[in-house]
Amino acid sequence: MEKIDSADSFIFIRAIQQKDLHRFTIEWSDGMISEYRLCDLQRMCCCAECRDEKTGRMRIAPSSVADDLQALRIVSVGTYALQIFFSQGCSKGIYSFKLLRSKW
Repeated sequence: MEKIDSADSFIFIRAIQQKDLHRFTIEWSDGMISEYRLCDLQRMCCCAECRDEKTGRMRIAPSSVADDLQALRIVSVGTYALQIFFSQGCSKGIYSFKLLRSKW
């Protein structure tokens, strides 16, 4: 059971569903459903290769990430994040539930 700490209680992921080759949804325990495009997630990768650790600026051009990017697999990282293994480009980023919840 993956959880994130909200102001009032723990919210966890109830389900992850693939919408098509390029998008997936997360259904949160409070009923909220968030939709994610894989290319958008890779464009905001926070690994040290993609983002300058000191300035926070992106080291990759958003235009270098293909719009038709696919996921080979999506795995849980502990009880706090997802890691996405993309069909091309960087797969080192960890996407915390807090980040995923706040962006959409």
